[in-house]
Amino acid sequence: MVQFPDSIYTDEELLTLLQQGSRDSFEILYKKYWKQLFNSAYKRLQSREIVEELVQDIFVDLWSKREIMQINSSLQAYLFTALRYKLFSYFRSQLIRKRHVDYILHHSEGYENFVEDQLYYEELAHALEKSVGNLPEKYRTVYRLSRNENFTYKEIAAHLNIPIDTVEKQMVKALKLLRIQLKDYVWVAVLCAGLSN
Repeated sequence: MVQFPDSIYTDEELLTLLQQGSRDSFEILYKKYWKQLFNSAYKRLQSREIVEELVQDIFVDLWSKREIMQINSSLQAYLFTALRYKLFSYFRSQLIRKRHVDYILHHSEGYENFVEDQLYYEELAHALEKSVGNLPEKYRTVYRLSRNENFTYKEIAAHLNIPIDTVEKQMVKALKLLRIQLKDYVWVAVLCAGLSN
């Protein structure tokens, strides 16, 4: 294994090597930026466990998407933008979970109703997955790359070799179809609405 002294290569050169599959360049970038990203996220979350997971996800994405990612700014700006996205997604998921818990607390009468509501929530999750599976293939692919793989619209466009505005239009149509199919499921409809941003 070839070892790269940290001071020899710029971020741009390390990024080029990373896109060619260099694990050494990835390790250098990991060591260089992990603590910066961690400290920035920790100021907002104050939870070491959650922050470590979010930062780890960023580097997993960096490695797994290395061949298709397009970075027009500096790598540092790219990583901190990715961190902001992770934080936003985390806060949004916590808000949705809080809304669901609040609903249960204010509409349940005792433990039996709580269990019933939990089963209903699982039914909603199943209904969402089933509805995603029923989407036209091009909408389903864009939706899953965005929601399951956390690809940005730009990354989806590069991955599928289609214009970014096509990605945006297909995502809008996918969410519209999901809301129509799930109109009788209040919480999944709320979830779909929240994910349209």
